[in-house]
Amino acid sequence: MNGFVRRQLAIGGIQPMHKYKECTQCNEMKPPEGGIEMSQTKWHCARCWANGVISRKLKDAKTQTA
Repeated sequence: MNGFVRRQLAIGGIQPMHKYKECTQCNEMKPPEGGIEMSQTKWHCARCWANGVISRKLKDAKTQTA
């Protein structure tokens, strides 16, 4: 374990102020792991981003078969 992690885990260590981010798609507070920052002011949680990708892929597949 490196020094940075040890300091963060220490009792009384400085913890980040913002543990969660607000998803601009679903407007819920979600942990930042797995989310995608689309721009400086736009962030999507992993679930919303995956749903968008899946729906685009299904739409593309449907237009290719038609």
